[in-house]
Amino acid sequence: MRRSLTRKCFQYAGLLCFVSATVVHGEVVLTGVDGDLADNIKAHLTITAEDCKAPRWRLQQRRKSADQQIGQALNAYGYYSYELKLSFSDVENCWQLNVNVVPGERVALRDVQVQAVDRPVNLDLTIVDLLQNPPLMAGQPLKHSDYDNYKTALLDSVRAQGYWRAKFQEAELAIYPEQLSADIKLGLEFGARYYFGAYEFSASPLDQDLLSRLAGRAEGEPYSAEALQDIYGRLQGSDYFQQVLLNPRVDSTGQSVVVPIAVDLGMKSQTSFGAGIGYSTDQKMRVRADYQNRYFNAKGHKWRVDTLYSQTLQELGGTYTIPRQEAAREWYEVSGGWVRENTVSYESQATTTRIRAVEALPQDWILNTGVNVRYESYVIGSEEPDEQWLVVPGVGVSWVNANNEVRQTLGIRVEAEVTASSQYWLSGTDFAQLRVRSKFILPLSEKGRLLLRGEVAGTLKDDFSELPPSVRFFTGGDNSIRGYQYNSLGTMNDEGEVIGGSHLAVASLEYDYLFLPSWSASVFYDAGDAFDTVFAVKRGVGVGLRWYSPVGPLRVDIASPLDSEDNYRFHISVGADL
Repeated sequence: MRRSLTRKCFQYAGLLCFVSATVVHGEVVLTGVDGDLADNIKAHLTITAEDCKAPRWRLQQRRKSADQQIGQALNAYGYYSYELKLSFSDVENCWQLNVNVVPGERVALRDVQVQAVDRPVNLDLTIVDLLQNPPLMAGQPLKHSDYDNYKTALLDSVRAQGYWRAKFQEAELAIYPEQLSADIKLGLEFGARYYFGAYEFSASPLDQDLLSRLAGRAEGEPYSAEALQDIYGRLQGSDYFQQVLLNPRVDSTGQSVVVPIAVDLGMKSQTSFGAGIGYSTDQKMRVRADYQNRYFNAKGHKWRVDTLYSQTLQELGGTYTIPRQEAAREWYEVSGGWVRENTVSYESQATTTRIRAVEALPQDWILNTGVNVRYESYVIGSEEPDEQWLVVPGVGVSWVNANNEVRQTLGIRVEAEVTASSQYWLSGTDFAQLRVRSKFILPLSEKGRLLLRGEVAGTLKDDFSELPPSVRFFTGGDNSIRGYQYNSLGTMNDEGEVIGGSHLAVASLEYDYLFLPSWSASVFYDAGDAFDTVFAVKRGVGVGLRWYSPVGPLRVDIASPLDSEDNYRFHISVGADL
């Protein structure tokens, strides 16, 4: 019995679907108007919902209201002196409503007055512009939706600045059809401005003081949607939270003008582990791994460990991060590690300890100041092994502005750093260095882009021979001058071995064209040198292929060195363009 009932249900459902699919509606044929006006008339007509089998009496009822509905559609576009002619006809066993419209002349705006009854002194410039330069001007054809949209935009903008009780004391659209004119008169009352109250955070493993410092001081400040977005950005960008929901508790009817902010926080996983295998020409096959604890304690301290192993480079390091007073914008980092590097020019092994303070400056600049203590043992070329203790304070700034696309079409990155070492603070040698890097990405067409890269650096030193490899400059490789082996270019000694330089100048020009959605081809020219006293430019030219994978760009280049006996060299690298 149950199976039979189920079968019947499916049969009825299928019949219903068949009937629905075969329903044919009548047609409304409009003449005399077209475009948006015609579409608006059809949207207003309820008769369009009737099918061909609708009874004649119901069609006649719909017909009686059609005149009014068409009139409303025409009025909405400023047509008040219109003429209509409607008639029914039978076409292929269905009905057809023929509508001939003579819209007449259109009403135009004549006088537009927008006034602020109690305009505040320090008013946001966006609102000032909306008040002084409304998008409704004398002589403009009347369209009711333009009037309604302007009122909504003005009121929304005012409330976004904290004037939650704002309202129109006067809002009049006076239409004079016989004069083909319309007058607008708006009187806006701002009312009292609201101010931020205290934060109300949801339960969290982080203490309330840290959460308040992450969100930033807001209590007592004038309410604005922009300030609320800044609070959200601070919290969401802190790497503690998976989700941030802000709920301003606005009392728009009572006496209070204080807006407490309820903050619902969803925490990210406390710990995470990452690993990967990759390949680049500079480092050959490489394996990396990292482990981090995002909130080690209630004060928001965090730590991470990173390791990398490749044929030419091995690293192991850890970083402990401590939020400062402005927790979302400044913090301390204490890090240490071990690194070993083996290139065609040198071998080195070092242990490092670094303490630095990082601060986010206005306009997205990042400032870092600190000191690096480094013990390095090394061999350069066939020289005798050596070692150095370095105590190197320094200051650096960086700025990145780019879109988040896998293939970036517009962006800039600038980095500058000044460091110094002196025997006065127990360092093994005296020097001062300045290093500046930059990269620009510029669109040249819908599919083409230009990539410009440059780097300059200089060293003031007493004795170049005392500088370890970490503070000498070498060039050549995937991300410097292609066509040459990694760090194979620099000043040479009497035996013809590359020993690096105290100065560096490198530039690159590349054109890239997207020929498939995820593939592009490029041509490039690299030039530069690492030198001590004599700058001898080394040049490389080539072509490349890029694949913009979901995890980032993969670049394959074939480069020819113009100042070497080698014929060409392959370069494979991965990573973001900036």
